Amino acid sequence: MPDRLAELESKVAALSGQLARFGERLAVLETARPAAAISGARRAGRAAPPAAAGRELAAADPALGMVSAALSLAGRTLLVLAGAFVLRAMTDSGAMPGWLGVALGFAYAAIWIMVADRAARVGQSLSAGVHGFSALVIAYPLLFESAEKFKLLGPAAATGALALVTTALLAVAALRRMQSLAWMAAVGSVFTAMALMLLGGRMVPGTLLFVLLGFETVWLAYVLDWHGLRWPAAVIADLAVLGLALRAVLPGAVEGPGTAMLVQVVLLAAYQASFATRTLIMHRAVVPFEVVQTVGSVAAGLGGAAYVAARTPGGSASAVAFGAAATVLGLAAYGVAFAFRGRREQDRANFPFYAAVALLLVASGTTILLDGARLGLTWSLLAVIAAVLAGPLGRRTMAAHAAGYAVGAAVVTGLLSVAFDAIVASAERAWAAPVGATAVAWLAAGACAWLGSRGSADGRSTLASSLPQLMVVAVTAVGAAGLLAWLLVPPLAGGPGAGASRGAVATVRTVVLVGGTILLAWAGRRKAWREAGWLAYPVLVATGVKVLFDDLPGGRPATLFVSFGLYGAALLIVPRLRPRGGEKSKAPGRAGDAPPAAGGA
Repeated sequence: MPDRLAELESKVAALSGQLARFGERLAVLETARPAAAISGARRAGRAAPPAAAGRELAAADPALGMVSAALSLAGRTLLVLAGAFVLRAMTDSGAMPGWLGVALGFAYAAIWIMVADRAARVGQSLSAGVHGFSALVIAYPLLFESAEKFKLLGPAAATGALALVTTALLAVAALRRMQSLAWMAAVGSVFTAMALMLLGGRMVPGTLLFVLLGFETVWLAYVLDWHGLRWPAAVIADLAVLGLALRAVLPGAVEGPGTAMLVQVVLLAAYQASFATRTLIMHRAVVPFEVVQTVGSVAAGLGGAAYVAARTPGGSASAVAFGAAATVLGLAAYGVAFAFRGRREQDRANFPFYAAVALLLVASGTTILLDGARLGLTWSLLAVIAAVLAGPLGRRTMAAHAAGYAVGAAVVTGLLSVAFDAIVASAERAWAAPVGATAVAWLAAGACAWLGSRGSADGRSTLASSLPQLMVVAVTAVGAAGLLAWLLVPPLAGGPGAGASRGAVATVRTVVLVGGTILLAWAGRRKAWREAGWLAYPVLVATGVKVLFDDLPGGRPATLFVSFGLYGAALLIVPRLRPRGGEKSKAPGRAGDAPPAAGGA
């Protein structure tokens, strides 16, 4: 009897051991943990399996666990899609009304968005990504079919619903740090919006969605450092806006110039407001994306608007509205630029960036908004304002803006055309006549030159820093010579016109040019006006060429006596007027120049 009892106990013990080993194997397969760790926790002291077998099990079990997890997620995805197909089948068969089937489909997709959010919240990122993918696979095709097949939504309404779904998916992706879901939502929304564009023949709703997507991806980059997604989104938004502008001027276009310009304003405002908020409020420096996308959005927005305005005679009202909006945005950009005055050293790059954006927007907006004399007067005023601000702000950038506005005013008011005709054009044809705005443009250029001379000359120690002052001095000098010749030629030479004396006209021109050359050389003796001195020798050479090819062929002995005598005197006087010794004006970039002023930017 004791032997039978002992035998029974040994069999029970062996069976218990086998059952324990079976449980350990099952636990390893379910949790993908090595068997040695579990057996060590449960039964200390049991003999370990052979080393080779342990290594094989450790290598095989994680792979089996991953395969098992993948199959489980695939099965769940198919079940989710099967549920969607059930709703689709019931709708197609007429078992439920189309509107109810579509509503249930959207509710079904919303449920899986919430499931994805919950999975991400508990750390199941793979499961959350699969559920999010399932939601968008259900929602995006359903949005298209609601417009294409069921006719429940128009293409514009379907695009609006698409924007809501995409925004919800991006919000979940941002909240749970699921960048893959953000990419899937963005790509899916782009293709669905394109399909709706083709279906409805309308570009505006889809283009607005692309602008919204670009705006959202910019902020995902700012807040979560997801930098990759904003680049393709920006490119798509820019191309869509440009395509809308090209399409708006086609004959019979449903979406006209006014609508196209409205979308262009939205593009500019969305991106520029985002960039300004980041740099001004979040205290960040400008990054390459902001520079590139500013160029892209301005090219698509302002370039597209200029294209539409030039090819749409009846679109004056929308052009005026767009010009006003662009001008307001440009003035706001100037305000943002000035807000960086005196800030941290790392913020100094923001001032020239926003100032350049402001110059581009204001110049383009006023060009579309105004024309002719009104545009010239506006730019003359802006040139003087920029020159005034350049002093207290200590910014060479504003001096450059003053020069740009002054040159633009000289062009649009005809100042340069008047000067060219009065100095170079044939005396036998009519010359361009100045108007009131022409004189204002010349006075504005002179005011900018005078204001620029009052600043520190050491701050203009290089050619780049001296270029704005050189430009306004040159415009002032050329304009003065042209206006003076235009005034003197008619009473002294009987021109311009068929009865003009060619020799007399040439002599009057030579007198004006020689006087201007001597005046430039005299002004250049002062350090503050050294850019005027730089112009003296080029003007002297140009005057000599003119004497040879204009005065000599058409002149008479009396006129040639005056021309050659004056030019010879200029050759003697100008070198003596150039500064010498301690007053010597240095050419830009030469050794010994003082460094730029500390406030320059």
